[in-house]
Parts: sequence; structure tokens; C-alpha cells
Amino acid sequence: MIEITKRGLLAAVAAGALLAGSASAQEPIRLGAMYPLTGGGAVYGVPAMAGHQLAVEELNARGGIMGRKIESVERDDKMNPSAASATMKELITKDRVHMVLGGLSSAVGLGMAEVSKQEKVVYLATIPKTIQLTTDKLHKHVFRIAANTDQEGDTLAMLAGKYKLSKICHLQLDYAYGHDLETGFLKALPRHAPNAKVVLTLKPKLGATDFNAFIPQVMAAGCDGVISGLWGPHFVSWVKQAAPLGFFDKIKWISGGEIGSHEIAGELKGEYPDNVISNTYELWYHAVDDTHKAFQAALAKKLGTKETPQWALLGYNGVMFAAAAIEKAKSLDPDKIADALEGLTIKTPVGPLTIDPKTHQSNTGQFWGPMVKKPGVAYRVMDPVEFIVPKM
Repeated sequence: MIEITKRGLLAAVAAGALLAGSASAQEPIRLGAMYPLTGGGAVYGVPAMAGHQLAVEELNARGGIMGRKIESVERDDKMNPSAASATMKELITKDRVHMVLGGLSSAVGLGMAEVSKQEKVVYLATIPKTIQLTTDKLHKHVFRIAANTDQEGDTLAMLAGKYKLSKICHLQLDYAYGHDLETGFLKALPRHAPNAKVVLTLKPKLGATDFNAFIPQVMAAGCDGVISGLWGPHFVSWVKQAAPLGFFDKIKWISGGEIGSHEIAGELKGEYPDNVISNTYELWYHAVDDTHKAFQAALAKKLGTKETPQWALLGYNGVMFAAAAIEKAKSLDPDKIADALEGLTIKTPVGPLTIDPKTHQSNTGQFWGPMVKKPGVAYRVMDPVEFIVPKM
């Protein structure tokens, strides 16, 4: 079932690429897009590319940008920083794209940001969260519309306080996202849960599939809750190895990494454990207004399923931000596009988003809540749902 879903998504992505590259009288505006389309990251990257394509299709149907068609030049970043950096450089120097959007892992995002700095072409990070992109690695041409690790860490600390955790096991992946999320969480923990203590910290490698060395350590540590950033296939593997041992019977799992998304709930189905509180950028079954409902319906039609994935929203919003910035700048000059992005506000399916002019960070909110069973539903859903918009 999982492979069928991936094939359907890939087919939609391929069809969208043909539509996006249709001929026009004027030279098209070329948007480079990079997401992991193969390997473990594809569970998120393929839907993100589908959302990117949906936005391109909608814009082209309305006449494109500044009356010019959009050409989407798409590449697999393979979730590999070195390969992604080389591919991005090729997009800029060979394919002559006017902007680059995407990235998934924070390590890839940092590599893409460095190429953006060297080539002086705008990079809009749609998924990477490492706070470094908008602090010590910030430069004129890098912007982000995903949440960042400080924002996510603050929410995790708030939830640790809400659920009255006293002994916390801290589990993060050993790369930029995990390290920065840990820093963000620990910085916020005294404010939200002053009596809580971290009794164990573990950092499995990015891409790990075997967690049998880590699971007993957590179970023996006496923690009443896990704060985690294990995402996608990492969380799926942890569940399959830990749940048979009764891991989730007494330990509450509070996580970033969007494991509340349908990508993960739909994959695990009945294996999704109890006691999980997490986040997601979009919930197809919880459309907040008519704009959200219209987006979800269009995405469902494109993908051929009513149960749409969350990452499509960020791919979609990235293109809409790019289009709005180019229209505002009335130019394809990278400096002018960058100037236009600073302070820019657009309407999105989940409400208005603004990019802070100083930090180049958007105020992107997320849905947070416990994942629960519902009668007659084969997968977990989030209920109750709280939409948390971070402070800028």
C-alpha cells in the first residue's frame, strides 16, 4: 500500500513537470525546485514537489508571473548536502533559474544557503528548520517559510509543562536539525517547565534504521516523557521496534518533526502508538476556512486521493511567495527579489504569512495535538487540534 501511494505521487509529480514546462511566447520565469524524491526522505519530498507543481499550474492558468509562464526545473536533492549543493549550482549556472526553492533536511538547507550566498541567487527554504539559516548563516539571499528550531523547541517545552513531565528523555537526530532543536528546547524549558529535568540524552545518526541499542536505555532511564525530533522513517522504525516491548504504554512521546502528518499516520495505520503528541503543517481533515478547503480539494484531485499529505502545503506556499516577490519587485534581479521578500505578506491556505524583514523568517504556524483512534478510521488523527502561530 505504501509503494502504491508513492508511485501515485511520483506519477502526479511527473505529469506536473510536463505541464509546468509548456512553451510560451516569452522566455519563461524559471523556478528551481529541489526535494528528496528517492530514498527515506521521499515520503516528504515527493508531496512537497507535488504542492510546488500545483502552485505552478494554478499560476500558469492565471497567466503566470508578470504575464510570463513559469517553468519548474526540478531535481532530486537525495537528502545529501554535497550532492544537493552541486545540483543547486548546476540549476543556477546551467539551467539559469531565477530562484531556488526547497530542501528538506537542515544539512541540505545549509548547503543550499551557502550556494545561494556564493551565486547571489535567492534561495527560499521551504522545509529546513535549523535556526542557523536565519541567524549566523543569514545573508541577503536566503529566506525561510518553514518553522525554525527555536520556535519548535519553545512549543515542545510548553507541551512538557502542559503534560507535567518531570523526568525527560531527550532524543534527537545527530545533525543540524537535531542539535538546534535540542538547543531551542533546553533554552525554553526553564520558562515553561521549571521543575522538569532531562535525565537522558541520545542522538542517533541521521538515516538510522536500527534503534535496538537506544530503546532499552530510554526504558531503563525512568523518564515519564520523551521529547523528540525523530521524523519520517526514523519514527516509523522506532515504533516498529519499540512498541512490541510496551514502550508507549507508560512513556508519553512529545515530538516535533511533523509525525502528526498523514504521511506518517497513513503509513503506520493501526501500528501508530498511544501517548503521542506531535505537529503538522496541514491536516486534510481539518480545513480551517474556504481557502484551505479549496487548496485541499485541488491537491486531492491532483494526487487522486482525499487523504492528502501535509508537505505539499510548504511546496505550494514557496511558489506563491516567489511569485508575489517577483511581481512586487517587477524584476528578476536577485537583489530586487530579495528586497521584495523582506516584510512580504501573502495569503495562504492556513492564513496570512509574513516574512520578517530582519531575520528573513516567516511566522509559519503548525497544528499540534494528540494522535488518537477514531471509530471506523484506519489511521490516527489529531484531536483536539490547536493551531499555534509562533511569535516573531
